[in-house]
Amino acid sequence: MKNIYEKAKKISKVDSTVLILGETGVGKDFIAKYIHSISHRSKGKFIKINCGAVPEHLLESEFFGYEEGAFTGALKGGKKGLFEEADGGTLYLDEIGDMPYTLQVKLLSAINDKMFYRIGGTHPIEFNARIIAATNHDLKQLVEEKKFRADLYYRLNVVTIVIPPLRNRKEDIIPLSAQFLEYYNNKYGKNCYFSSGCLQSFLIYDWPGNIRELKNIIERMILMADGAEIGTDLFREHLMLPGGTDSPDLFTTGTKTLKEKIEEYEKEIIESTLAVSKNMKEAALRLGIDISTLVRKKQKYDI
Repeated sequence: MKNIYEKAKKISKVDSTVLILGETGVGKDFIAKYIHSISHRSKGKFIKINCGAVPEHLLESEFFGYEEGAFTGALKGGKKGLFEEADGGTLYLDEIGDMPYTLQVKLLSAINDKMFYRIGGTHPIEFNARIIAATNHDLKQLVEEKKFRADLYYRLNVVTIVIPPLRNRKEDIIPLSAQFLEYYNNKYGKNCYFSSGCLQSFLIYDWPGNIRELKNIIERMILMADGAEIGTDLFREHLMLPGGTDSPDLFTTGTKTLKEKIEEYEKEIIESTLAVSKNMKEAALRLGIDISTLVRKKQKYDI
């Protein structure tokens, strides 16, 4: 994720349109908010709209607003759309791949011209907002299938940020787990901690729901834990798997041998434990091993 943050910092200094790609739950919303928060537009509004959640017949009025009397039921005095609300800030178009094809041309026109018309309006309204779009779809494929306009795709795809799934960045699992653990411990007045076996299971598990799944399961385990320790059994018990049973496919070992995989996870667990411990004594206590054993393993893995 370090490269992603560095790229986000660079593009935050300019107003180029950004397209964020990645599976559901990888953190696209977080990166979009991060770009906004460190940009010169941070004092403006961050307006998000889920293009797939709003009914097609309402999406245009949500985007561009409407004038009084534009249609039956229109509010007196009309209504601002999200383009107006985001003026001076950032407009975040989530799930852009689900936007109806018929509305895409109006969106493209608004982005290109930096102006739009309210429904029923005759006067153009200028806007000054940064556009960030995100999707879990393959937009290139949608373009080929004539489900997404090529011109809109190229207009949005000025700068692309691809966020890999959590299973492809195992190094982020332990730090994220520690962050969520601290947050929910504080929220619910708990003092839970993960056993080393539980952390190892975190590293082996495939996380098909990505960061969202990790966050949700940690909250659930903290709420359901009988004591302070959260172990492997509780983790597996609360996995949201089809049929309520463990799926061996989600605990794969890949092409590496079992010994290589265990050593890899052992090194990661030791590194993460050392990072959150005040000293070697505390780290050894957390890991349930002697200090001499910990020293030896540090030398073995060149930590």
